[in-house]
Amino acid sequence: MDDVVVEFGGQRLLGPLSFQHNPGEKLVLVGRNGTGKTTLLKVIAGELTPTSGRVERARGLSVAYLEQILREDPSLPVLTFVLRGIPDLLELEAQREELASTLDDPKTLAVFSAIEEKLERLGAATARPRAQALLQGLGIPQDLHERPLRELSGGQKTRVALARALLSPCDLLLLDEPSNHLDLLGATFLARTLGERKGAVLLVTHDRFLVDAVGSEILELAGGTLERYPGPFARYLKERVARREQQRRAFELQQAEIARQEEFIRRNIAGQNTRQAQARQKLLAKTERLEPPPPDPEPVKLRWPQTPRGGDRVLEVHRLAVGYTEPLVRDASFVLRRGDRVALVGANGAGKTTLLKTLAGLLPPLAGSIRLGTGVVVGYSDQEQGAVASGTPLSLLLEARPDWTPAEARAWAGAFAFSGEKAEAPTEVLSGGERSRLQLALLLARAPNLLLLDEPTNHLDIPSCQVLEEALQEFPGAVLFVSHDRALVEAVAEAVLLLEGGQVVPVNSVAEAFARLGLEKPKEKPERTAAPRRSLQAEEKRRLAREIARTERELRVVEGDLLETEKMLAELEAALTLPELAAAPEKLRELAEAIQRARVRQDRLWERWVELSQKVEDTKRLLAAISPN
Repeated sequence: MDDVVVEFGGQRLLGPLSFQHNPGEKLVLVGRNGTGKTTLLKVIAGELTPTSGRVERARGLSVAYLEQILREDPSLPVLTFVLRGIPDLLELEAQREELASTLDDPKTLAVFSAIEEKLERLGAATARPRAQALLQGLGIPQDLHERPLRELSGGQKTRVALARALLSPCDLLLLDEPSNHLDLLGATFLARTLGERKGAVLLVTHDRFLVDAVGSEILELAGGTLERYPGPFARYLKERVARREQQRRAFELQQAEIARQEEFIRRNIAGQNTRQAQARQKLLAKTERLEPPPPDPEPVKLRWPQTPRGGDRVLEVHRLAVGYTEPLVRDASFVLRRGDRVALVGANGAGKTTLLKTLAGLLPPLAGSIRLGTGVVVGYSDQEQGAVASGTPLSLLLEARPDWTPAEARAWAGAFAFSGEKAEAPTEVLSGGERSRLQLALLLARAPNLLLLDEPTNHLDIPSCQVLEEALQEFPGAVLFVSHDRALVEAVAEAVLLLEGGQVVPVNSVAEAFARLGLEKPKEKPERTAAPRRSLQAEEKRRLAREIARTERELRVVEGDLLETEKMLAELEAALTLPELAAAPEKLRELAEAIQRARVRQDRLWERWVELSQKVEDTKRLLAAISPN
């Protein structure tokens, strides 16, 4: 990409910018909301033509871009949609099936063999188990794989589209905030999958864990231009500060020198030193002017209004059941006290959002009771940004706080980076990140002392996530939050409610919750004393060890069956080339049917192999996490 410029309505959004993405390279693209990250991805994907400049792609380069799933036929089954991520796979399989019954014709046999070779190159034998493993890893259970797309929720559709992109054998994978609809398990699965991928990746994300897990280098988009930094994220931040300072000093030194030369020219252009002044003037005209470091956008200044103190017990939940027609969570009992900061964790579909909505009064409980403490004001944040109505930031703030003057509302809006014209911009034209910030501004303006936050970092840029993290650590009330952002969970949560098997299990530390979920343990917090983990009983460790041994035995049996099936399949396919079969159509048909049966068995064995391998890996991680160091 050389000197690319993108303009909208005569206003420059990007450029001129240049960079090179090498084969197999994994890059993370970061930048403030509104800097043009999504626009840049669309230019690279070929969906948007730049105003000027050149985008050069390697000959034959295949690119996959996380697309909008709604472009597809809504009646399409989920697994079929994902398998379409491998170009021509389903069409070739259909052709193979159609030809399988007419292999008595030598010409047909040649076409059949050519199709077989193409399918082998596409990895057709393992495509279905790989697709199913991706879907399950991203939180789409097996019982949804054959359901039509129309029956999925918006978040499920996004995860299915992500599975399709990950299955694609493309040379370059472009992902824009892929973790927004994932839970902690899904985000960790995504990080591992991208880390193991051989092709090049360009990832836009606000998830700092994902940045470090995936990106070898970081591209920062600021002021319409790109700068490349080495990872991990902490090193990028440090070097960014150093580069900005170096750039500022170089600019100031050059400006001072230009001013000195211009003063000399002014004083001597018509005097004795005219020739020297003219020479300096020509030299100055040829001097390449340095640019000042691009200014950072107005920072968000999250602040807490004066909140009512209330009692020590902010929320009491007793034998609560939540759900819609059937309970997702049963018999939940816990207490939140003033100052508590508790993370609600669990797999996708466990009922985290449903529980938060019930606690916020948006859904009726199916059983049990919810009791708020004296003087408690609840603030609920919806991950889908449903709380942002039509209007402008200023009008919505005045509606939320009728006791405020317009000046007070403007001051509050400015703290959330809605200054000047931005304060009066219609909400319909705001970006996803801006809507998230406005939702926080409206939420906090009402001075809650109990925060129920559902994925509060969705659509926020990294600097805003860091500001939110610091603000939640200082919040004087109680916080119960759901987040896939590991950095946020590790920094803020002091205790965890784990949703497991329809039950709410109080856990005393993030480390213990991660262990029970099968995640690697979080990093130690240098500024705080890490909470001690509960030691699990030796019986639990023995149980896990027995489960690993049992699963590995079954895995070895499946591997043996798989090798035997693949050997048999190779022999059957080799038999297709025997010349005597051309004169025996009945035997040829029987051979084709035997090949088809062997392939079906091979697919089932691969599915079981993937399932057992994942189970062994997950159980080993869990055992390692709960074992003493």
